[in-house]
Amino acid sequence: MSFVDDDQRGEYMLIDTKNGKILVNEIAYRIIGEKAPRELPSYVTIRDQYFADPESFIHTNFLDTVEAEDEELASGAADVIMLLTKAVFPIVTPILSYVLDAVADALKEEGAKQASDYLRSLFKDKTPKPIFTQAQLEVIASTIQDIAKTEADRLGLEQSQAQTVSDSVIARLALAKK
Repeated sequence: MSFVDDDQRGEYMLIDTKNGKILVNEIAYRIIGEKAPRELPSYVTIRDQYFADPESFIHTNFLDTVEAEDEELASGAADVIMLLTKAVFPIVTPILSYVLDAVADALKEEGAKQASDYLRSLFKDKTPKPIFTQAQLEVIASTIQDIAKTEADRLGLEQSQAQTVSDSVIARLALAKK
């Protein structure tokens, strides 16, 4: 079971496959359930919009609205509430792509399916088997924070939302240290 083709590159390659979408959905849902449960009624609609066309979703919800919001702020007319659910998908997708690679490296020959299963287990209620050393976790956590910050800056998101998503993933990974 593969999540991405080896020769395929691009920001959204994890969600270019059914299995990748399932993985992102499960983890994003868990994050929203824990961090913003009041947003769960709108979750499926937002998820479906993102999966249907991630680039259009990002432009519609973030990039194209930055200039309009700047104009509204200048005039004092902005009343913008950003749902964490809208932010979780473009932030968690590249984070999970990176973590999936790190898990696959740690599990060596066990393959993409085992890496995906392990990543899912991080977001279940029981503690997963440890595969990372403290030093490895520190590098992974730092990279996850960098990815979240970069994506938030690129999309014009509040850093606090990106940090909420990255902290959720990092906290789960911390449970899996050797």
